[in-house]
Amino acid sequence: MSAVPTPSSQPEIPALPAPAELPRGADATGERLLQAAHELLYERGGGPVAISEVCARAYANVAMVKYCFGNKDGLLLALSMRITGSFRADFERLAAQELPWREKLERHIAGIVWNYLRYPYINRLLADQLRDADEPGTRALSESFAAPLGAFHRQLLAEAREAGEVRDVDPVLFFFSVVGMCEFIFSARGWLVHGFAQALDDDFVDRYVEHVVRLVLAGIKRGGREASVVRSARQRRHR
Repeated sequence: MSAVPTPSSQPEIPALPAPAELPRGADATGERLLQAAHELLYERGGGPVAISEVCARAYANVAMVKYCFGNKDGLLLALSMRITGSFRADFERLAAQELPWREKLERHIAGIVWNYLRYPYINRLLADQLRDADEPGTRALSESFAAPLGAFHRQLLAEAREAGEVRDVDPVLFFFSVVGMCEFIFSARGWLVHGFAQALDDDFVDRYVEHVVRLVLAGIKRGGREASVVRSARQRRHR
């Protein structure tokens, strides 16, 4: 059992994915604001962050938020798009590789887990934004992450079915199952540390990746009695 980590043993806050082009002028200030918002959200596990705090850490005037992003919501939307864009690039590269479906799945799950280790606040931030965003904002967020990841899952499951190795799996349920398992350990980090006295270190993350892969593979393989399980659950519910 690992010791409860002390503040001095906490990992350094990771940098954001690099922008497409080297920022200059106002764009450089925008990058500092994005990095500052990321750092504060990381430290607080997605908890509330004031725009004045972001500006203080970025050594930027509050007016630059309006100039670069329109407002605080625009800043946080840009942050979400930067992070989910990097996630999308990862699984799109994986989809293009000539690999067996099982290896793609293993690499994909490992990639999601490690990405959530770097950005443990992203699901909470996305949930808040999807709840409050207008229709264009909601569409932009969905097109940045959920829709392309869903398409990747459909392709991966189709390859697995063609190989005759998995049952018929609903790709929407697969999306929420896989992403949920990969993300929860980080959103519930306090339980891990204080409830189970476990450190969220590289060794633990490696073991968690293997655990999730095994659960997913066992859950989608051919055979089993999934239909009867559903029926029996309905029967118990209506008794």
